[in-house]
Amino acid sequence: MELKLKKPIVFFDLETTGTNVVNDRIVQISYIKVMPNGEEIERNPRGGIVCSPYL
Repeated sequence: MELKLKKPIVFFDLETTGTNVVNDRIVQISYIKVMPNGEEIERNPRGGIVCSPYL
């Protein structure tokens, strides 16, 4: 699928301990930026930023 972009777009991937926004936490964040020319910039290629679920 080809995207016809005029500006870059960023896709986020969140890994969480569950789906309850009150009790569950984010444990990992990754994202990829797609440029209008099709270039993909992956900022966290080794599994993302690990977050402590106890914060």
